[in-house]
Amino acid sequence: MGYEIDFGEYFLYDELTAHLYGLAEAYPHLATLESLGTSWRGREVWCMTLTNSATGPHHEKPAFYIDANIHAEEVATSQTALYTIWYLLTRYGTDDFVTWLLDHLTFYILPRVNPDGAEISLTTPHHWCGNGRYLPGEEQTRGLCQHDINGDGLIVQMRIEDPAGEWKVSPDDPRLMVLREPGETGPGPYYRLYPEGIIRGEWDGVTIAIEKPRDGNLNRNFPAGWRPEFREYGAGEFPLSEPEAAAVMRFLLDHPNLTGMQCYHTHGGVHLRPSLVAPDSTLPRFDLELYETIGKMGTALTGYPVISVYEEFTPDPSQPRLGSLMQWSYDELGIVTFSTELWNPEVAAGLTEPAKYQVRARSTEDELKLLAYNDAHLGGRGFVDWTPFDHPQLGRVEIGGWTHIYTFRNPPPRSWASSDEARQFLFDTIHSNCLFTLKHAACAPLLRIESAEAAPVAPGLYHVLAVIANHGYLPTHLTQRALEHGTAGPVIASLEVPEGAALVMGAPSQDLGHLAGRDERKATWSPWMRQWSQTRKRVEWLVRAPAGTSVTLMAAAQRAGVQRRTVTLP
Repeated sequence: MGYEIDFGEYFLYDELTAHLYGLAEAYPHLATLESLGTSWRGREVWCMTLTNSATGPHHEKPAFYIDANIHAEEVATSQTALYTIWYLLTRYGTDDFVTWLLDHLTFYILPRVNPDGAEISLTTPHHWCGNGRYLPGEEQTRGLCQHDINGDGLIVQMRIEDPAGEWKVSPDDPRLMVLREPGETGPGPYYRLYPEGIIRGEWDGVTIAIEKPRDGNLNRNFPAGWRPEFREYGAGEFPLSEPEAAAVMRFLLDHPNLTGMQCYHTHGGVHLRPSLVAPDSTLPRFDLELYETIGKMGTALTGYPVISVYEEFTPDPSQPRLGSLMQWSYDELGIVTFSTELWNPEVAAGLTEPAKYQVRARSTEDELKLLAYNDAHLGGRGFVDWTPFDHPQLGRVEIGGWTHIYTFRNPPPRSWASSDEARQFLFDTIHSNCLFTLKHAACAPLLRIESAEAAPVAPGLYHVLAVIANHGYLPTHLTQRALEHGTAGPVIASLEVPEGAALVMGAPSQDLGHLAGRDERKATWSPWMRQWSQTRKRVEWLVRAPAGTSVTLMAAAQRAGVQRRTVTLP
């Protein structure tokens, strides 16, 4: 049984929902679809749970969490999450690695955290980050507000001739605007660049003020480090004020079996890791090593470097990003989390030093390479030639410049691409990042009952002995940060005896602490290196019961799964 999806084009909400229903119906033994809640505009925030139900319920296995499209325009992320669902389901039973994953682990995948925002971005020309609390035209009420002023279905830029302007037309290509040199004089012409739009509210006829949009930012609405809107742009009215963010948080708290997380964003072509608020020197040493080790797998598969948000992705370190999901999931819960910025158009265009954070003025050489990329691979659709227009308030302007959503923000869909290479950009992005996510998921701790046996020590008295082990890469506590905060429960071994039997020695439930994984054994043992912790422990009881009685042993760890074994007393 198969289910085919064309991943070459981006999906509206109804199309995405139909595919999720189709996959759940095609693979009922592996997939369960549920809604975590509704958005501002009444759309469902879908979650697909993937595991082989025949090998145990989802909540008794280590789980990996993936979310996407928390920011409206970042639709390639939704495509990547849906592709991961499809990849796992369609390869189960034929791909040994995928089969192992679904037999031993659970995946919780939210392909579109922000369905209202994605719909706005896919159906309107507005540049949109937030959810559906506001609609285009409502979020800005004064000053220059984004608007498709010439009715061509795009919102690009306006250039206005001004002798004090910062920009001029490049002699190398009339489409290209370049910055004036600091001491540059001369006749010009020079220009001011503004977003394409209209001025709302009172206007004095001179000052062109640009108000920040109020479309919000769900990834500033989480509790960790939250600051109000006037201090953190897009943060919302209060922590979890937005229903989509609240639904995600409730889900995370209700699923303590999470061992890893992947949050997808665009763009930049980087795997972001903690910390978001402090330098690397503040991270627990072994957590930093863990991020570097797992991150190397991501770089090998995607080509994306792994960087610290605070150290390399924050424009002003004195103003770190606060209230994000990764800050909560790692800094508070201690879950290894990556926040990947998919797609870097500067890499696709062949820039020698592509930016990781692309709010910048590029060199003329780099802009020319991007224009050549646009001409060769997008059929020119990524750039609108400057065209005169009589603005109702500003008078004579020219409208043009780079388009946004399929040029910089996301890989172009197949319908936008004009070369075979460009038609491959989207698939290559979603496929390679899916593979990294699966590799990361496979690092989970795996609790196992290695042995369990009973031996008579006297008539009607039996010694029950078991060995509990961690067969996974990560320790059962995941990270040092989780140990510091006490957010990963210990390994508990318990023995249940039936009526007529009694425990003579050993508590019914015994706390075994935590079990190490393979992560700390990167070399042969040395007294000079990190000393090894135990990967397995024994636990024992004395049971008084008739011969032939069956007792049930259970081993459980919050983030490493649940195992059971029945032992018959000889």
